[in-house]
This record gives sequence, structure tokens and C-alpha cells, in this order.
Amino acid sequence: MVIQDGGSTDGSLAIIKKYSKKYPYIVWESKKDKGQTEAINNGFEKATGEILTFINADDVYFPGTLQAVGKYFNKHPNTLWLAGKGRNIDKAGKEISEPITEYKNWLLKRSNYRYLLMVNYIMQPSVFLSREVYKKYGPFVGIGRNVMEYETWLKIGKDNMPKVINRQLSGFRLADDNFSMTNFKNILKADDKIVERYTDNIIVLGIHWLHNIARVIIAYSTNV
Repeated sequence: MVIQDGGSTDGSLAIIKKYSKKYPYIVWESKKDKGQTEAINNGFEKATGEILTFINADDVYFPGTLQAVGKYFNKHPNTLWLAGKGRNIDKAGKEISEPITEYKNWLLKRSNYRYLLMVNYIMQPSVFLSREVYKKYGPFVGIGRNVMEYETWLKIGKDNMPKVINRQLSGFRLADDNFSMTNFKNILKADDKIVERYTDNIIVLGIHWLHNIARVIIAYSTNV
């Protein structure tokens, strides 16, 4: 496990030190960086395992996730990347935006590249990459301080769509004051530009744009 901390002053460092003493396999670093994208790529460079993933501070893995992912890769050693289902959760860990989650999980089950161009239905904390695929398609890119993992999904998916595990793997936390919500509109604008690099199909681009407009309306009308 690798922890990349951007020089936190909120008490995070004390927690990291506490658990790194208890679990010697934790590798950690705390220093100012250029943001989320740099931290993720630095962490991946330090990682020594054959299965790679990252999770942000607000998000969670559900019990049994890492064991289930490890068993899948063990049973299917040629898997390049794996995606599972997830849930949107609030500050208290309560599930929110259930219709959106169900819709994305319905698309995930079909694992179709054209659908992925229309909407980023893959929930980031529920994605696990083989070292092989990351070396070929990485590192992650960003805009400003934001990581845009969607570009990596499109880059890999153009050649190989992910294998799908029919299991809830993670909770993606959306709250008024967290990183995801305060940057929501900027992320969606960048999202539109990314998909334009992978298709010039007017219908696909139009559906993608409409999806993003709907996401803004739903997010702000429900105060997610």
C-alpha cells in the first residue's frame, strides 16, 4: 500500500504514521505536490504489486473488495483491467443518487466502448489495472489539479474494454464541500473535451454532452 499525502496539516500525517508502524508494508510520503494527478502517478511508480488502483480520501472500499479482486485476477491471469459496480454515498456513508448508480451499472454490465464514449459510467474506485496495462497506457493525465481518469479509460478501452465483476466494490463520496462537488462543472467541461479526442461522431458527442448537462441539473437540484 502506498500513501501519497500532499503535505497535509489537518492531522492526517499523525494517522499515517500510526498505521505505518502497525502495518510495515505501508509506504508513504508527505510533501507538497502539484495536485491529485502527480500524487497518483508518483504512487503508482512506487507500487511494486501486479494489480494497481487508487482511492481518494473521501471514498471507501466495501468489505471483501480486495479479496474478490485478487481472486478474479488469480483465476483470470490475462485480465488487463477490471471494473466493478459502485455506489454514490454522502458524508455519512448513506447511498444517494440511486437511479444514476443503477443506470451506470446497467451500462457497465454491457461493457461497450461506444457507451463509454457517450457517458463515463465507470466508477473510478471500482477499477483495478494490471501493471502491464498501466505501463502501456499510463501515466494518468489531469487538468489543473484534477486527475481525468476518463481519458485513461478511453485510451485503454479503445483496444480492450475492462472485464466486469458483478459486485459492489466501492463507495464514491459526493458532498457539498468535498473535492468532487466544488470542481464538478470544470471536470465536466474537461470531460467533453476529452471525448472529442476519441470520436468525431456527432451523435455520440451530442449524447455525451446531454448526459453531462443532465448530471449538472441532477447534482444541483438534489444538492448532491
